[in-house]
Amino acid sequence: MCVDCHNQQQRPSPNPPAAAAAAPPTLFPPHAGNHAPLPTVQRAAIVVLDKQGLPRTDIAQQAGTSLPTVRHWLRHYEQKHDVADEPRRGRPRCTDEATDINVAVVARVEPHQSTPKQVKRKLDVDASPRTVRRRLDEAGLYGRVEREEHTLDENDLRRRLSFAHGYAHWTAADWERVIISDEKHFTLGRHGQQYVQRPSGEAYNPLYTHTANENPTMVTIWGCFAAQEIGQAEIFEGDLNSKLYGRILEGNLKPTYRKFFPAGQWYFLQDNDPSHTSGLAQSWFHRNGVTVLDFPPWSPDLNPIENVWPVLQRAVEQHNASDEAELEAAIQAEWEALSPDFLAKLAHSMPKRLAEVIAHNGHKTHY
Repeated sequence: MCVDCHNQQQRPSPNPPAAAAAAPPTLFPPHAGNHAPLPTVQRAAIVVLDKQGLPRTDIAQQAGTSLPTVRHWLRHYEQKHDVADEPRRGRPRCTDEATDINVAVVARVEPHQSTPKQVKRKLDVDASPRTVRRRLDEAGLYGRVEREEHTLDENDLRRRLSFAHGYAHWTAADWERVIISDEKHFTLGRHGQQYVQRPSGEAYNPLYTHTANENPTMVTIWGCFAAQEIGQAEIFEGDLNSKLYGRILEGNLKPTYRKFFPAGQWYFLQDNDPSHTSGLAQSWFHRNGVTVLDFPPWSPDLNPIENVWPVLQRAVEQHNASDEAELEAAIQAEWEALSPDFLAKLAHSMPKRLAEVIAHNGHKTHY
């Protein structure tokens, strides 16, 4: 290479090449996927961008979708002059709008006598019970097992509302200074529905049946907890009376509140069992300076420990205890294994429970 050519190569070009143009910004985020329909606004954008002369790869990038999707909607627009979905094909409904309304009305007026077969018979619906079931589901009326519950009278509702309004200003932190208590019975043996593998027609063969135990072994646990953790508990046999309850309070509640609240105000929540409200119990509370919350009757939804018992019950049943000693050991082990986070969540739920009682005018809540 001569000197002139070498110098020419080393000099910067007077007109450097222009930088590549930045890609235009996308108009939409990437589409959710193949199974989600493309929103109508993105379909319309594909058509508009195509009419502006953009390459289809750029259209796909700006519309946030794939190139095959762009081709599909451009072809769809050429044929239909629209980007709306095609009418869905399928079997036509065998009930008209008036029938659907009547089905829902009957079920709402008589919720206890409105199985699909009953509704079909009452309205003489020209459709199967299965179709009636679907119409009820569409109306938000689902078939559920009816629950047995005490009917609250006006006095019960008033006391529940009074309790809810009285403590409505308490925060979750306030409820952290409350010890919550109750009792739960446990029996030895089988519980709930049991399944057996048997041939057809042998339902009552003694090999595949069991005899109900009329006098099952039963023990009861009294327990308490606060937002911090579980408190002490005691397992006992027989019925709870005021004398036994006083001994339980002395041996279990006192060491629990001394551990949880060595100083400062704290409160005690219990239900209205006669042994809880007896003169002996009230005297014990007075002597020990315990402030008992004025808990309303028939209000398990306002006592968070009621949500502990089903958890404890299921855990104890997994032990398959064969005698009373094993049953008591299982109860004690599972009581001590209760999660502190679970207990704290229950204690902190009290403000929401009270708010729901107020919203339901004193009636029961989902808790």
